[in-house]
Amino acid sequence: MEYAVQRYAVTRPWAKRVGQLYAQTVQAAEARAQMKDVIKRELERAAQVFEIPQATIVCELALAEAWGHFARHGRVVSHLDGALAAALAHTRQPSNLPDTLNLPAAAFFLHVPGEGGAFIAHQPERRALLLTMVRMGFAPDGVNWLQAADQVELARVEYPGELAPQLENVAADWQGLLSSVLNGLAMMTQPKLELAKGWEASAPAEWVAEAAHPSCVKTRQKARSQLLKSGFGEVTFCRVPELADGVEYASQGYWRRQSFGADKAHSRLVWVAPR
Repeated sequence: MEYAVQRYAVTRPWAKRVGQLYAQTVQAAEARAQMKDVIKRELERAAQVFEIPQATIVCELALAEAWGHFARHGRVVSHLDGALAAALAHTRQPSNLPDTLNLPAAAFFLHVPGEGGAFIAHQPERRALLLTMVRMGFAPDGVNWLQAADQVELARVEYPGELAPQLENVAADWQGLLSSVLNGLAMMTQPKLELAKGWEASAPAEWVAEAAHPSCVKTRQKARSQLLKSGFGEVTFCRVPELADGVEYASQGYWRRQSFGADKAHSRLVWVAPR
């Protein structure tokens, strides 16, 4: 399983229940309170066998809330393709996010190949984003979640304000992933970005072909059901056609702010790719 969201679903004993709570409860605050009760009961059981550090409890509560919002808003996964991820890794993060964001859902997971990813939750009324970042290798196979020492890093970003003072408390060893995530969010506003919805790369080719059968609805439905029951997910792949894999960049890319509209009252970001 390539994505942290899939690994979370199969390793956390409360994942299914938390997803149901957030999907079915009208108020997110009510879902959050019930989620804490569910996890508290599970942790109390686990504490009879394992010693659970406070840091682990804090981490699990943050992950559960991020997972809940992810489930509530359609379980959307956006995947930066390898060439785009490499180019963004060589791009200085913007000093501000765009005035207007273009996100695939109110909450989704952004996957950054080779680095990890982040649960993104949008609070449009506050013009803010909540980022819950996880590293590559989250929830490794064959390791109990209590023993995996999974870590998260949280960040709250308001836009379009200056990013640096908002992110000064993010740990240094998370800055690389954070920069890639912010660059990915900014990239979603660019017209050159192409989005292609498909099944993850490890999904059986025969099932994928049947899920896209041109004429038989039953074949499509059956194949789709097989894929979902087997744990394969639909993913939105984000790519820029002009970028090639394996490029060694000699200079960094950057973001340029461009004013537009009446009296240039609005602004947007324009990506200048690395070379």
